[in-house]
Amino acid sequence: MRSGVLLPAVVCLGAMTVLVSGATAQVGAGPAPASASVPVSTTLRQRTGGGNLATHLAGAPSSTQLYQALAGVGARSARMNSYGWRDRDGRPTPENFDEAMMEAHRHGITPIILLEYEGSYQFLDPPVPPGSRQEWRAAGEAIARRFRPNGDWARRHGIVDWGVTVFSAINEPDVQATIPHRAYHDALAGLAEGVHAVDPALKVIPGGFALCNSHGDATLKGYGPAIADLLQSGELDGLDLHTYYNARWFPLTRGRQFSAQSCFDRVKAALGVSRDIAFHATEYNVARDDAWQDPAQLGSLFLTAFWDEMGVVGNDGRTSVTRTAFPWNLGDTPAVDGPSYAMATATAPWRGDTRAEVLARVLALAGDMRFTELDPRSSGRYTLSGPAGELRVWQNRPGWTDRPSDVWTSTAPAWAGSAELWGWQGPLAIAEPRNGLVRFEQLSGNDTYMVFFPRPPR
Repeated sequence: MRSGVLLPAVVCLGAMTVLVSGATAQVGAGPAPASASVPVSTTLRQRTGGGNLATHLAGAPSSTQLYQALAGVGARSARMNSYGWRDRDGRPTPENFDEAMMEAHRHGITPIILLEYEGSYQFLDPPVPPGSRQEWRAAGEAIARRFRPNGDWARRHGIVDWGVTVFSAINEPDVQATIPHRAYHDALAGLAEGVHAVDPALKVIPGGFALCNSHGDATLKGYGPAIADLLQSGELDGLDLHTYYNARWFPLTRGRQFSAQSCFDRVKAALGVSRDIAFHATEYNVARDDAWQDPAQLGSLFLTAFWDEMGVVGNDGRTSVTRTAFPWNLGDTPAVDGPSYAMATATAPWRGDTRAEVLARVLALAGDMRFTELDPRSSGRYTLSGPAGELRVWQNRPGWTDRPSDVWTSTAPAWAGSAELWGWQGPLAIAEPRNGLVRFEQLSGNDTYMVFFPRPPR
C-alpha cells in the first residue's frame, strides 16, 4: 500500500527545473541511526579531477578538451604526467613542466604530478633502466622546488599560494610487472627523500595500482610489499588504487566486496600497514560493456561508485581518508578511448555522457560540502555539510548496507524547512520535516539515494 505524499510535479530548485515523480514522502517516522562526527579538510570538489594533462600536449586539442570536461563537471584538480622529466643521463628536466603548469593555472586546475616510467623501457636499444635512488631523489627535489606552492616557478610568475602538493611516480607497475621490486622501492624512496627535502609537508604517493581491481591481487604483484616500509614510516602518504567497476571482474552489483573500500582494506592488510594512510583513485569508472549498457543503469551505478570512492574510511571506520577521486576518462570520446570508459560524447565543445552528467549533478549539489559522518562498512550511509545545506547519502544496494529497505527515515537539521530526495537522475521528491524527521517511501532496494536539506536564506 502506498503512503505519504506522491510528487508528480515540476519543482524548481534554484536555476534547475525538473520533473519529480515515482517516490513518496512521509514525515514523522522513527529516527535514523547515528554515527560519530568527524572533521574532514577537503570538499568533494577539491577531491575531484581527471587526467591526463600530458606535459608534451600542453596547448593541444586533447588538452583543451580535458579542460572543458573539468570545467563542465565542476572539478578542480587533474593528474599531470610527463615522460620527459629527465634526460637520457638521468638528470631531471623540471622545465619540461613549465608550459603545462601555466596552462593549468590559467584554467584554475591544481595538478598532481606523475613521473612516468614503464618497465618496457628496460628493453629499448639502448635500454633505459629505472634509475638509482639518488637519481630519483634529485628529480623529486628539483621538481618539488620548482612547482610547490610559492616555489621557484610560482615566484617567477608572480603566482601566490598555488602549486603542486602531491607527487607520484610509475603508473600501474603491477600490469607489466617487469621492474625489479628493489628498483621500484628505491625509486619511490628516492622521490620521497627529494620532495621532503624541499618541504616535509608535501605528499608523495606511488602511481596507481591495477591488480587488486582487475585480478583480486592484494599484493599488487609484489609491488605493494616492496614499499610497505615506506607507507608504514610515512615517507609515502598513501595508496593510489585504480578502481574500474565491471560486470565481469569487479561487479559492484554483487556487494561491497567489489568496492574501493574493500580493496583498500585488503591491500593494507596484505602489506601489514597499520598506520592510517590516504586513499587516492586517480582512475575509476563504471564500464559501459557487457551487462551494463543501459544509460539509466550506468547512471545509477556511477552514483554508487562516486560515493564509494569519495567515502573510503581509515582505521576507525568513520574518518574519511580519500584525497583524490578522478574518473577516467572525462575528456575522451569512444573514438579515442573505446566505449567502456570514455565519458565524452562530443568535442569542441565537450559534451559528457550519462556518467559525466551524474558527476556534474552531484558536484553542483554537494561539491562544496565536507563529510561529517561516514559508515560505509555497515549501514552504507554518509552525512555531509556545506554552505548550501546538509546531505544524507544511502547506498541502498544489496551488500552495500546492512539494513536495505524501500523506506528511508532520516533525522533533519533543526533549521531545515524542506527535504529533497535525489537519485542519479536528479531530484525525485520533496517533503517537509516534522518533529525533526523526514521519511521517504517506495524506494528501489537497488540504488543510491541522497536527501538534501537546503539552508534557509538569511
